[in-house]
Amino acid sequence: MPKTTTSLRRQLILMVSMVLICINVLALWGAHIYANRATKVSYDRLLYGAALQMAENINILDSQVFIDLPVSAFETLALSNSDRAFYAIMGRQYQVLTGYNDLPNIPFTQLLLQSTEKEKFTPIYYEALYHEENVRFVALGKRLLEADKVNDVFIIVGQTLGARQAAAAEINRMALHFVSLFFVITLLLLLFVIWRVLRPLQAIKQAITERSPLELSPLETNVPSEIAPLLKSINYFMAQLDTTLERLKRFTAEAAHQIRTPLAGLNSQAQNAIDETDEVLRQKQLQHILESSNVLTNTVNQLLNRATLTHRYQSHPFSPVSLDQLTKDTCRDLVVWALERGVEIEYVGDIKATIDGDEFALKQMLQNIIENAIKYSPNKGLVEVELMSANELNDAAVVLQIRDQGVGVPDEDKEHIFEYFYRSPDNQASGSGIGLSIAKEVAEHHDARFHLKDNEPTGLIVEVIFPKRTLPKNRYPKPKGARL
Repeated sequence: MPKTTTSLRRQLILMVSMVLICINVLALWGAHIYANRATKVSYDRLLYGAALQMAENINILDSQVFIDLPVSAFETLALSNSDRAFYAIMGRQYQVLTGYNDLPNIPFTQLLLQSTEKEKFTPIYYEALYHEENVRFVALGKRLLEADKVNDVFIIVGQTLGARQAAAAEINRMALHFVSLFFVITLLLLLFVIWRVLRPLQAIKQAITERSPLELSPLETNVPSEIAPLLKSINYFMAQLDTTLERLKRFTAEAAHQIRTPLAGLNSQAQNAIDETDEVLRQKQLQHILESSNVLTNTVNQLLNRATLTHRYQSHPFSPVSLDQLTKDTCRDLVVWALERGVEIEYVGDIKATIDGDEFALKQMLQNIIENAIKYSPNKGLVEVELMSANELNDAAVVLQIRDQGVGVPDEDKEHIFEYFYRSPDNQASGSGIGLSIAKEVAEHHDARFHLKDNEPTGLIVEVIFPKRTLPKNRYPKPKGARL
């Protein structure tokens, strides 16, 4: 079972929701700061306006301060119905001329400093606890001029914070409603966008689901450029699967045909051997059974090797392979079998060559070609294996030649010799007709070319030409023919 994770749609919705929540929290925090600042500025202006109106109605005559508090100043403060207002008008000696005489935290130091510097009075805002309530105060000075005398008075006006807090809460509430509506609408729009973005994936899924298991043709679906590589990979995989299934089908049919016939022959020969009373004929029949069994074993082994190689073509990457060392090892593995058949193997390679390839597949190719050469060589024959550079060829770097001294292959059969299970009508040797076909497939898998040439005076030369990407390395002096 494939590993499953959280769906892509769910991940996108989760991430989008988290982003929206963060944005909305920041928006609410900003709205809260703005609401407090806006209400603070607005109500501070009301306080300052009331203080200015009181200041405009304070005059001095004959060194006597006259205060006529305007009704409009208290009407301004009364705009906040739920709040209470406090005021005091004081002289330089801290005496209260009118108003509340117990207002807290009056900033006399700053007011006297402004008075001493004879600069224009600027309002001083501060907050204090008065009668167990938080109160916002403004302190403002006014300079009274009479003849050569200068007298300063200070106006302190305060108001509780209920109205401004209610106004700030109202702004925050409106912001919360707006942000909530914005969150819902934006989330719905983004859900629609996610649905639209993921539709091509759903379309690919639907196209694959609706297909027959045997339908492996490429998917033709319009998808965005970002999803096109995925569709291309799926089509590539389906093409590979189609090729694999086609090979498997062909392999199964070929194997069934090639195995069924020898089995039927074995069964018939065994039955004849059981019924035969002549001991000499029975021995001949048993010998035929043994030969047929060997042919069948060889055929099955070749078919299994082919199936293994077909799998490796798609599952094993290339790696550096020492072709000269691999060729020598293959010759050594076959030398005893060749001597039993009265044939010698001679390696006459003159280069070291490293190529990128599949060592197992290359060994199967070499083994099949050399075995085929040994099988068709006469008694006391010689099979020469040579690895050489091919600088004279424009598109080749390494050439492998296997030369035998057998009867050779007629020209009319050379174009068919690589077909599976093909055997020349004049060929009397036992075999499955698979070996050279497998060898050619391995060569083509390594981008190499496979050639057949006549040997002189008799025999066949099998030549495998590897391309330039398989460059020979570290030439060393050509040794004399080494009998293996």
